[in-house]
Amino acid sequence: MSRYILVIFTALVCLSCHSIENKKKADEDKATQPTELKVMTFNIWQEGTMVANGLDKIRDVILTTNPDIVSFTEVRNYNDEDWTAKIIQKLKDKGIDYFGKFAGGDVSLISKYPITASEVVYDGEGSVVKYTVKLETKILVVAAAHLDYTGYACYLPRGYYGGTPNWNLIKDENGNKSPVTNVDEILAYNKKSTRDEQIAAFLNAVKNETNPVILMGDFNEPSHLDWTAKAANRFDHSGVVINWPSTYALYQKGFIDAYRNFYPDELTQPGITWPSKVHGKDSTSWTPLSDERDRIDFIFYKGQGIKTTSATMVGPKASYAYNELVSTFTAEENFMANTLEWPSDHKAVMATLKFE
Repeated sequence: MSRYILVIFTALVCLSCHSIENKKKADEDKATQPTELKVMTFNIWQEGTMVANGLDKIRDVILTTNPDIVSFTEVRNYNDEDWTAKIIQKLKDKGIDYFGKFAGGDVSLISKYPITASEVVYDGEGSVVKYTVKLETKILVVAAAHLDYTGYACYLPRGYYGGTPNWNLIKDENGNKSPVTNVDEILAYNKKSTRDEQIAAFLNAVKNETNPVILMGDFNEPSHLDWTAKAANRFDHSGVVINWPSTYALYQKGFIDAYRNFYPDELTQPGITWPSKVHGKDSTSWTPLSDERDRIDFIFYKGQGIKTTSATMVGPKASYAYNELVSTFTAEENFMANTLEWPSDHKAVMATLKFE
């Protein structure tokens, strides 16, 4: 009898060891498996108050696109009400749970994964806030940015001032539109904003970071990857080729533009985010005698083993050019939520990032 007991005991021990080893291997496999995340940047135009039922419309965009992490800009918390808590509740009422955090400035973040820390990196004319997001096997640093809208120098080549001294037409002595095409003059005007200080503050805040970093938001400035020689006569660039400082500073520090990484051709996939068609509203153009269409909303990332596996525009195809709705140059682009009642003067951008 004791012999049989010994055999059974030995078998149970072996089975237990095998189970432990299998679990250990499964945990190791899980830790090394690639993780894919859908991240979205969304300027919500005064937190949805510019359109009827704006909060519900913003909710519907998120339900339709199902991102894992969303960066919001133009969060105002009107009437001392936490807008981030309100959008989370709206989503929860539809059976979708997000963690959320308003930490300061005019941005916020929601995530399907816990947000364990936050830090205001810059708060002034616009803001940058950094969050720590805990995935199952990784830690991410995700920053939400809304950069200064003044000194909007990309209007100069289009024949308009960019806020200083006003937003009016630049006229010559005969009263005709007079675009500015001198790059040094454009860059000097661009310095009237605090965008360069905001990006510098962000880069300083993450300079020693060992975890993957994502920066998303409304930059209020175009990309050096879009204002190229190839695109010099597109969208009223007036022949200007320019390394816009904000995106170029990120590029120099190794950050990758998710949309332009996935769609490298700035002509066939321009990625226009501004100025968008809005449901129930008239023109959102600020330069009715020019084509101001631009890509000013971005997703950047930095870290080993990260790549973009998809990228899409979110919102309507139509934008304003010369104060008219047009959908030119969108034929080869992907759009999501383009049939919804759109609540913002910006389109959103979503990218799927793979972490290996």
